[in-house]
Amino acid sequence: MAFVLKTYKTLRNNWKKSTFFAIVLGWGGSYTKNYLETENLMRAYCKKASEYGNQTIPVTANPRSVTVILNPKANKRKAQSEFEKYCAPLLHLAGLKVELVKTESEGHGKSIIDKINGPEALVVAGGDGTLSEVITGLLRRTNENVNNLVPLGILPLGRNNSLSQSLFPNKTKLNRVKSLADATMAIIEEHTKPVDVLRIEILTEEEKRPIYAMSGIKWGAYRDAEVMKESYWYFGGLKKYVTYLLNGLKTNLAWNCQAQVYYSPPCAGCSNCYQGQQSQSQSKWFQNFIKGTDESRKYQYVNNPYCNEKLERNISTTDFNIFTSNVIPSRISDTDIPKIQLYIGPPKVDYVDFVRQGWKYENDGSREIEESIEARTIEIDPKLVKGQELWFSIDNEDYEAKPIKVTLLPRLLKMYCSRDILINK
Repeated sequence: MAFVLKTYKTLRNNWKKSTFFAIVLGWGGSYTKNYLETENLMRAYCKKASEYGNQTIPVTANPRSVTVILNPKANKRKAQSEFEKYCAPLLHLAGLKVELVKTESEGHGKSIIDKINGPEALVVAGGDGTLSEVITGLLRRTNENVNNLVPLGILPLGRNNSLSQSLFPNKTKLNRVKSLADATMAIIEEHTKPVDVLRIEILTEEEKRPIYAMSGIKWGAYRDAEVMKESYWYFGGLKKYVTYLLNGLKTNLAWNCQAQVYYSPPCAGCSNCYQGQQSQSQSKWFQNFIKGTDESRKYQYVNNPYCNEKLERNISTTDFNIFTSNVIPSRISDTDIPKIQLYIGPPKVDYVDFVRQGWKYENDGSREIEESIEARTIEIDPKLVKGQELWFSIDNEDYEAKPIKVTLLPRLLKMYCSRDILINK
């Protein structure tokens, strides 16, 4: 009893030191626990990968080859160390021949594709921006003649990984490490699913070299607030809530997005779609990537009179979003007609609603929608006020708001995904 009383008096008389050491001890315990769990998790994945590496192959066959395009600056320059720690060991243990190519600057991913020759898979190690660059470079070079392109992998090493969240969903405490390991194992085990691509053309430019996206386009007050999130890093885990609290009264957000929108209804495939594919000039100098024939030929003699129909809407909203089925798989199945989803939010929101809807989005990924439009193509002609800067986010990358045409290229690419995704179809 005397020892207990003495300890109590010591802690009471030195409460500042006691509090400090209690915090340090708690943090140390949490760090040690997380470290041991990570080691055990990686040990299990390494054992699984080595089973593939121990399999024999014919003497005349070569090991599978993959080219990894790594953005070392992704996720505050943590991408390379995380790749070397969690992804590369699994690829090597599985016996894959890995060629690593690093991007050196913004936009470099588009030009890297020109120097790549004949891998059995392309793997993007980075975030949404790196993926968009690689897809853009790839489809520009092939002129979209990629119906049977080699599979594409994504290692979610970036700050924003919209597509990977639907390809490798998990809710464990070791969320990031498990996502990286799952993404790597999907490449090793060769689990793939077809994904949609958006072709985005700027209508005001003479040289219409399109860019390509996998997730979608955002425009409006919520988008503008969201891009400021990282500037509140010092709030730690609360930054996603502070973002809307501090930006809800700012007048420089896009509170009034006005545009004339022209769109065509979804189409399962017809002669018009086929002709649209054929209008893209055929590439003959990238055949190392291409296998098989053009599947769009089966639609050559299918007639859909509504495919060419163009509908018109005048839009005024605070929240304008276009999404592919890649990022909303719970709402669109692979058996549905391919479509773009246009979600239009309310025309006005007050401060309380803005904060509430922003927080709701951070928690469950949804906001209030006043209207939903399904389409195959969408033309957006924003009404721009002189001197006002408006911005789109295309796969979480900033682009100046200009008149654009968005075309859905349904199930154009095959991407590696979690085995659970295929089982739950």
